[in-house]
Amino acid sequence: MPDPTILLDRLEFGESLRWHDDRLWIANWGKAEIVAVDINGLSEIKREVPTTFPFSIGWLHDGRLLVIAGREAVLLRQETDGSLVTHADLSPFGSVFNELVVEGRGYSYVNGGGSDPMTDQAFAAGIVVLDTPDGSAR
Repeated sequence: MPDPTILLDRLEFGESLRWHDDRLWIANWGKAEIVAVDINGLSEIKREVPTTFPFSIGWLHDGRLLVIAGREAVLLRQETDGSLVTHADLSPFGSVFNELVVEGRGYSYVNGGGSDPMTDQAFAAGIVVLDTPDGSAR
């Protein structure tokens, strides 16, 4: 087995690693940006994210980027012109969301809704919210 190769460093709290379009995509929480890096270590900031952490990424079946804005409790969608719009309002289900997984049909699953670990509030159990490709959540 070959020695490991560092492809990217100087991340500030890298999370939500995803393989997409032959690159590794990373939610760089500390800088509120999404970075993609190829197997040669060439990296590119794909977009800045107007949120505090946590946030996570995924893609709809048509290739549009989804970003969960954790403390804002919204699932954002990047349009073809590059703008971010609200795909789903998650606030009826909780106040903080963390992770996003999108399956092949475009349905996404977002976890959260429990207590915010960055505060002193008492522990509360979390939930998983199902979001459909048209943006409705349950």
